Amino acid sequence: MNLVNIISVSALAVILSRYLFPPVISFMLKVHRPHRPVYKPWECGFCLSWWMGLAVFIPLAGWWGLPFAALSAVCGSLIDRYL
Repeated sequence: MNLVNIISVSALAVILSRYLFPPVISFMLKVHRPHRPVYKPWECGFCLSWWMGLAVFIPLAGWWGLPFAALSAVCGSLIDRYL
């Protein structure tokens, strides 16, 4: 596992949580953003990076996928906040 895999999973999770899932959720619920609750695993870059990291790194690295998923979540949080 290298740093490129960790950063790519993090960046993909942030892109999905920022630009894909909020409009889809709003469309499905037929309400606009200020009038609906936040769905945590889907609209949080940190949470989605963690779960996507688990889904990607556990099959690739076994139990060593847990620290890689944690690094992916931290990178996702940094990307979401600073970029």
